Amino acid sequence: MQMSEKGHKTDILTDAQLRSYLRSALNHLYDPDLLGRNPLAFFLGVADRPDASSELYRIVTQAIESLKPPTGVSPHARAARIYEILLYRYVQQFSQQEVADQLGLSLRHLRREQGAAIEALASRLREQFRLSLEEKDQRKRDGEAPLPETATAVVDHELAWLKETPLEGPTLLEQTLAAVLGLMQPLSTQYRVQVDIALPPALPGLAIHSVALRQILLNLLAVAIHQGAGGRVRISAKPMRWEAELQVSWSRPSGSAPLSQGDLNSLDMARRLAELSACRLALSEKAETFWAVLTIPAFQQFPVLVIDDNADMLELLQRYTAGTRYRLLGTQDPEQAFKLAERVSPQIIVLDVMMPRTDGWELLGRLRHHPLTNHVPVIVCTILAQEELALSLGASAFIQKPVTQQTFLSVLDRLAARAGRGSD
Repeated sequence: MQMSEKGHKTDILTDAQLRSYLRSALNHLYDPDLLGRNPLAFFLGVADRPDASSELYRIVTQAIESLKPPTGVSPHARAARIYEILLYRYVQQFSQQEVADQLGLSLRHLRREQGAAIEALASRLREQFRLSLEEKDQRKRDGEAPLPETATAVVDHELAWLKETPLEGPTLLEQTLAAVLGLMQPLSTQYRVQVDIALPPALPGLAIHSVALRQILLNLLAVAIHQGAGGRVRISAKPMRWEAELQVSWSRPSGSAPLSQGDLNSLDMARRLAELSACRLALSEKAETFWAVLTIPAFQQFPVLVIDDNADMLELLQRYTAGTRYRLLGTQDPEQAFKLAERVSPQIIVLDVMMPRTDGWELLGRLRHHPLTNHVPVIVCTILAQEELALSLGASAFIQKPVTQQTFLSVLDRLAARAGRGSD
């Protein structure tokens, strides 16, 4: 925030901020949750709209399209290259290698050109929205404008990698917890708190980045130790069907003060880290006790059945889910779907409807009525633009091909979270 000549506060968007926010928006163009929280939505005047993510998507993609050079411009011209990089890399979600091959560039050269393309797009947006931003500032001269970077927006911007970066392997709770307790030892000694641990002998490996789990536990234990001074904190865990449940609880001395703002901030941070890691964190406070339950997906154990006649598509989805909580089983033969469902008990089914010798829409109806699969959410994944038809026939979600990893995992996460809440 800076002061204007008349002493009023105005929101200043620097060139560096604009490029940073725009780069984040481009990288999360198909993630409505992160896109809607991007600070760029504030500066473009759409943050307060219920469809903020779709509006920001529209603004960015239309700005990209406005950079398309007129007919007759050489495809080797710089303007054409800038447009094609933005189109292929971000709108069509090609990989860097695919874009480099398409344009005949090395990866190093492409990265330099991507920076120039984002700069050109930022300039177009600043030019296009300059008047709107000035009018917005003028309307707010009589009061204090809200900060564009709320705590949530900053957290999402800084920690977006938790959703983007594949896991290298499972995280082991026992090892992570041991490291956390070592870090918390001075604090528990200072507050005279004894920490009791009860872990079962065989917990599954967890589908969460170890740094995220460590920070969630640090935040929860910091609150527990502050509130349970002179008492005990209990940590327990138990395996569930495709998850593990970790509980942290502590007793509060009679007449103890309510949670401080610092403790509330710690709990909010733990909750947001859990959400970004596809976990669930439940909190409960009573007169003398407080507990937190963190439900964490097990690594590569959540079964997903994919029915698609295209072997390349099955291989692509296998790559997309490598290092996640999902265990994909694919078949090119729709007639094998029910035998596989009986064998693996899938929790989500992904169905292509354009298959030779099989009517995918008819198969969707059979899946919706068969006792083995009538309770299983189905994602229709097809090249056809028929979302409304798919949902009307009982599909739980729809993805139009070509499929990006971010879109595919986001839909799986949403349906898996719904299944988890239904089993609570």
